[in-house]
Amino acid sequence: MAAAPARAALLAALFAAALAPAPPSPPASAEPLAPATTLQRSRRLAIEAVDAVGGADGAEGAVVEATLSYSEADAEAEAAGVPAWRELWQASLDALRREPTINNTEEEVPVQLGAVAFLHCPVRNLGERGVSWVRRRDWHIISSGVFMYTNDERFQVLHSSGSDDWVLQIKYVQKRDNGTYECQVSTAGGVLSRLVHLRLLVPEAFILGADEYHVDAGSTINLVCIIEKSPVPPQYVFWYHNARMINYDAARGVSVATAPGARTQSALTVRAATPAHSGNYSCRAPNTEPAHILVYVSEGSDKMAATLSRNTGVVSRATVAATVALLLLVAVCRA
Repeated sequence: MAAAPARAALLAALFAAALAPAPPSPPASAEPLAPATTLQRSRRLAIEAVDAVGGADGAEGAVVEATLSYSEADAEAEAAGVPAWRELWQASLDALRREPTINNTEEEVPVQLGAVAFLHCPVRNLGERGVSWVRRRDWHIISSGVFMYTNDERFQVLHSSGSDDWVLQIKYVQKRDNGTYECQVSTAGGVLSRLVHLRLLVPEAFILGADEYHVDAGSTINLVCIIEKSPVPPQYVFWYHNARMINYDAARGVSVATAPGARTQSALTVRAATPAHSGNYSCRAPNTEPAHILVYVSEGSDKMAATLSRNTGVVSRATVAATVALLLLVAVCRA
């Protein structure tokens, strides 16, 4: 915690620079020192003071900003007899006395599953104080300043020198990251905070039609997969027959056409279908639950037999249910 010594060293350097002897007086024939020249000298002294302590950051940066903002009116006051060190000292104290301010407007950040989230926390006049990020779900302190208090390496705080923004970055966003995060700054008057709500977007995929698709042998299989609720169109859509990816099986009569957009559509076409093309078909996109459909390719007689078999199964289940109901009725009557 070397911030306090650094601040003291800076103020001491500023004070010493302000008390440094002025350049030799010009000859009597020379023109009096103009206010602009005085202003330039004040700025030069401030810069030399900063260099003497190795640069400025945080509260020291505010001191330098206040010093370098020396106005023409101040220069004129010095020319009128006001000591330069008093002006510099007062500007330094004013900079250190500033209280932080935070943009406490709540923000919602929609992020797609697997993408990168950036949660912003703009704080002005932070000085030597630190910004902390807290996960509201379990009140876990994620960071304080740029120091992390989590073993999850997906989390990182981004902050550039001179910037007011403290950004919590979450890589490869997962479902458990969904929720509210809070950035906090402790002040003499209490805690300043800002809430940021991370809303996870999970794309959904589904195949048009029923759960089963029946087609005669020799005809064409046409399946359409829709992917929605994706802020960014998927980079690819892969079709699988059972466990085998078939996007590039042109030799087997397979073709895939994908139209990306807010509602991405991917059409699978299989020409001259045979019973070997029967099975489970699925479409898959990045960070999206896959959609499935069962395809049956049958010869004419086989298709009729399969239909009868399904109908017989339905009738059999209905018959069993009716029999059970009748037996229960008889038992009640006997009782």
